Amino acid sequence: MSLILSIETATAACSVALHHSGKQVAHTTLLMDRSHSEYLMPIIEDLLKNSNFKRRSLAAVAISGGPGSFTGLRIGTAVAKGLCYGLDIPLISVGTLEAMAYGICPFIRSLSMDTLLCPAIDARRNAIYTLIVDASGQIKRSAHVALLDSKLYRDGLPGGPLLFFGDGVPKTKLFFMGNKNIQFIEQVVPSAIQIGYLAFAKFQKQLWEDLASYTPCYLSQFQDK
Repeated sequence: MSLILSIETATAACSVALHHSGKQVAHTTLLMDRSHSEYLMPIIEDLLKNSNFKRRSLAAVAISGGPGSFTGLRIGTAVAKGLCYGLDIPLISVGTLEAMAYGICPFIRSLSMDTLLCPAIDARRNAIYTLIVDASGQIKRSAHVALLDSKLYRDGLPGGPLLFFGDGVPKTKLFFMGNKNIQFIEQVVPSAIQIGYLAFAKFQKQLWEDLASYTPCYLSQFQDK
């Protein structure tokens, strides 16, 4: 049985999901800033209980691997590692931005197929965590910190249509609002649902993390408020 618990704590959203053989069983998302340390374990326990599963039923734990909030990622990783050590099951890491792009694809059918997707997570000041991926899921530019007030960054973006989405959009709009090639969707948060879907493929290939050495992809130094 391949029951995978997925944890997403890269932003203010505290999200947990269960997937069985790649199919979603249940999920819970709490949109409350700085709620991870207090609510993550109770959410996990409630989700398992309400789905009639025990901890020992888990085959793996999947974690949102970042980038994102330093504190959120650290808490999620600590909980995931604790479960994996205690149950002697593997840990799977899925990139936060890749999961966001995977989740948005079904909802952008009205856009041109050559539109490039740019998930955007607030990285404080005038910066976002982002990457560039096409509609087929192929990564064109891997995860990086984008300095929005840098002319070099703005001039280096592809010339075709772009879609920015995520909690980094409000500040992104300040620099790109007049660009007709760029569209925005604000109300998008990372979700454990997409983490779970992508984790199943890794589980089948046994692409697991080393529990002792694993750390999330922070990309930049601690900047949480």
